[in-house]
Amino acid sequence: MLRSLIKLYLFVMLGGGASIVFINHAFPQLFHEYATDEVRENFKPYAFAMAYYLQQHPDTQREAALATLKQHGGSGFGLHALQDVAPRLDADQLNDLRDGKLVLSLDAEEYYLPLPDGIIAHAPLDTQAMNGIEALAYGLLALATLLSVLLWVFYHWRDLRKLQDAAQAFGVGRLSTRVQLSRRSNIYDLSRQFNEMAGQIEASIQQQRDLMHGISHELKTPLARLEFGLALLDSPQASERERERQLALRKDVRELDELVTELLTLSRLEQGVGQAVLTWVTVAELIDSVVADVAHDIAERALHLSVHVNGAPEQHVCDARLVARALLNLLRNSMRYARRTILLRAEAGAAGALRLSVEDDGPGIPPDARVRVFEPFYRQDASRDRHTGGFGLGLSIVRRVALVHGGDVVLEESTNGGARFVVTLPEAVAHDRWHQTVSQDSDPPHVEAGVSSAGPRAPEQMRERR
Repeated sequence: MLRSLIKLYLFVMLGGGASIVFINHAFPQLFHEYATDEVRENFKPYAFAMAYYLQQHPDTQREAALATLKQHGGSGFGLHALQDVAPRLDADQLNDLRDGKLVLSLDAEEYYLPLPDGIIAHAPLDTQAMNGIEALAYGLLALATLLSVLLWVFYHWRDLRKLQDAAQAFGVGRLSTRVQLSRRSNIYDLSRQFNEMAGQIEASIQQQRDLMHGISHELKTPLARLEFGLALLDSPQASERERERQLALRKDVRELDELVTELLTLSRLEQGVGQAVLTWVTVAELIDSVVADVAHDIAERALHLSVHVNGAPEQHVCDARLVARALLNLLRNSMRYARRTILLRAEAGAAGALRLSVEDDGPGIPPDARVRVFEPFYRQDASRDRHTGGFGLGLSIVRRVALVHGGDVVLEESTNGGARFVVTLPEAVAHDRWHQTVSQDSDPPHVEAGVSSAGPRAPEQMRERR
């Protein structure tokens, strides 16, 4: 906005300066007759005094009188014969001189005044005394223009900032954001169109969310009935083939149930900040509880999980349940592709933020796919079998958790060659809205930085992305 203000002021000053130059140079020629009449009227006393002075001296004293007149005439003053100044004037001006009239040059900077005996007094118009005053006047004009521009831009700038803030808030998910401007605002029509657009987008997205939420809820009931029905079908008399089929059906039902749960979670997170219960959380305890949840899976896959929390703040304001869910999703994603090592790190970020990173030594993700991995149901390959698992919603949930906290998540290349996910949770601003409590009810197992959380390690197995 400051750049726009400077450009506007420069355009105004350039336009004003060009107008002043045009007036000073073109107007004397365009209005030469009018200017000549004005100078003649103003010079009447001056012309009378000079003529009277010369008439008081006889012919014998005329040379001395002319010399005295030149001496007191000032810079540029001269006395000439008519034939000496004739080349500088046109026919009309010469006729005026012969008629005893004052003549003004075409640029209105010099005058020719006829005196008795055919003498022509020639001198520049005395404008030097006015130069300083004109400079001051132009300075005041520039200042007045600047103040006028500032006054106009202030209200315009204020309304544009409101529109910009509303657009930013709408872009990060606060779909109920609207712009409230006065009808006298220069951008009132634009703000009204923005509000109409925002209302239509909010209604469309809300309908999609309600539809997904409703479908997910409705799927829960038949899935429960299927689970119950499969349990009733289990009998000791069933053949081995029937048991295998029942087991496969149970796995399919559980997979569908997990998918519905993920959809419900994503739907709730898309509702925005209202879904977060923000409290003071001890960072080390949060990390330990997450590590405890995945310790068994880490041991089964013969992986090594290193945890570093030395650089992390002692406490941070966040929703512990959502942040733990995001970390679990990242860890489970890394477990699918890590070859030997997974690194979980918590550290202090800029301006009091909390940075949580999970990286592995797997094959990594190509740069052109690092943005799309956070899209719902996106998978790097086309396979959706049980070897890789997942539904393509885990990383979407991680991103929504970060956005709910006002932060973000990025995907980078790990120093070990795999993928590195970094979640940034900014420092809380409105502390008075949040419960400043620290849970002391649980005592999760303590994990030393850099020590495997899986206990004794099983033989390591190689895992590759498919």
